[in-house]
Amino acid sequence: MSAYIVDHIINELANNDITTYFLVTGGAIAPFVDAVGRSKRAKYYCFQHEQAAAMAAEGYYRASGKIAVVLVTSGPGVQNILNGVCGCWYDSIPCLFISGQVNMNESLDSIKSAPRQVGFQECPVDNMFLSITKYSIKIKSSKEVGNIFQTALNLIINNRRGPVLIDFPVNIQTEKIFDRFTLNCDIINTPTPSINIDNFIKESKRPIVVLGNGARDNINEVKFWLEVSNIPFVTSWGGADLIEHSNPLRIGYIGVYGDRIANFALQNADLVIILGSRMDTRQTGGNLQSCAREAIKIMIDIDKNEIDKLNERGFIINLPIISTVKNFLFNNKPIINDYLPWINIINNLRNTYITEPNRKIGDIYNILQNITLPKTCIIIPDCGGNLVWAMQSITLNNNQKLFSNFGNSSMGYSLPAAIGAAIATNKEVPIICICGDGGIQMNIQELHTVAKLNLPMTFIIINNLGYGIIRQFQDQYFGSRYTATSSEEVFGSENGLDIVKIATAYGISAQRSYDINISMDNPILYDVLIDPVQKIFPKLEFGNSLEHMYPYIPSLNEHMIINKTTPIINVGWVSK
Repeated sequence: MSAYIVDHIINELANNDITTYFLVTGGAIAPFVDAVGRSKRAKYYCFQHEQAAAMAAEGYYRASGKIAVVLVTSGPGVQNILNGVCGCWYDSIPCLFISGQVNMNESLDSIKSAPRQVGFQECPVDNMFLSITKYSIKIKSSKEVGNIFQTALNLIINNRRGPVLIDFPVNIQTEKIFDRFTLNCDIINTPTPSINIDNFIKESKRPIVVLGNGARDNINEVKFWLEVSNIPFVTSWGGADLIEHSNPLRIGYIGVYGDRIANFALQNADLVIILGSRMDTRQTGGNLQSCAREAIKIMIDIDKNEIDKLNERGFIINLPIISTVKNFLFNNKPIINDYLPWINIINNLRNTYITEPNRKIGDIYNILQNITLPKTCIIIPDCGGNLVWAMQSITLNNNQKLFSNFGNSSMGYSLPAAIGAAIATNKEVPIICICGDGGIQMNIQELHTVAKLNLPMTFIIINNLGYGIIRQFQDQYFGSRYTATSSEEVFGSENGLDIVKIATAYGISAQRSYDINISMDNPILYDVLIDPVQKIFPKLEFGNSLEHMYPYIPSLNEHMIINKTTPIINVGWVSK
């Protein structure tokens, strides 16, 4: 008896170590889900919403480096994963999305006319997802199944990684397999130009390396290269957990909500080497021409478009190198140089401005800084204020991971991503989910998934009674008119949500407390009530160069090595 096509696909995916499925079932995907349920090599997890299943797949990969499959049905089912697919696309996360589709005989492909819909819950999935996937295609014949899946696997992990989507008509799912195919998920090492930067390094007096998530696969080699070269480094948020924060060469995060001294170092550098960071405006600030304005800039990136983007916008890359980090390191061995005078300048400034103004005892910075983190754990902030406070407060060692949905920055991401991370680590690693009282509402139904799986998760809900980061915008640019951000408007009460009661109803232990103990086994939720007017500091205001973070420190200008600029005060949030 011949196996069904879906059975063969599942077995071939398992041969490539792809065995985990996140799903919400439905009629058009039911044959595939049935096959997953019958398989002895696959594991599946049921979510309450398709968006959450997609976001969990991102968290699964970030925690384990393994690819998950997301199964959803046609129409509303696949439409609901759009947000999660975008997260994978913008942060280069591999994921295989498979959507069920209506029977080919009941589809738009079966007729010449062009109505909006033929089959029930039919929609043009492949075209819808083309711009946010590496590959989006509808299977139209059982003969092309093998080639389509092979192409998908090749694209998902090679060159710049990202998601793929296969739209799978239900009638083809139910066909038997006669022509067996083999799938191979192999990384192809594409040769890159042998470009040497030794002369740039030798001539530099104030070099800085910018590390981003793209350096993750080769971080041990990068760390060795940095330490032998004695070059200080800054990171994007995507590179938060690449190297322990106690490393003496680490300066901090750059960017709009970064560390003041890291921005200072970047601005005063005479050589900037960018490894695996796309340098979006959260890193450069909105005024790209003023970022590292007197430095020679060398950028190593696998995606030429990311380099071209910067050149077009005024952040000129003097030496673009289209390469993997691995190949770059192979062609550029570390050089021993004396950068001690430059490092001393940075350290002196760090000691001078180690304490930011306007941080009061008992505020959220102190609450987060005083949490005792397990030596091994995964921390997943959400977006908005809670993300910024977490990034500005938490220090990491080598065995602690921290990630978020940085490019898309979707509210509600942290809860399902934390579920994916807990599954990826076989419930053996404590997971810390940091979210806002607004963001938790976006996927709050997944507390049920957490409870039924009894995942080792600690929820820290930073409750500022509304949308705090937008309120700060409104204070700065809209005359403190809190339209659609106050607790009364968002939640219908000046006291906000009773998050403890909601979590308890889902079967999760919960309490309102500032004394946070990280759970090593059962899920627990802490509702951390903070002052609704708590602000995010330091912060780069629109139009300013990176050295001028608010609140302004006039004396910092005295330490500028390159040409000085004057802060721009309240010019508006959007460009002039």
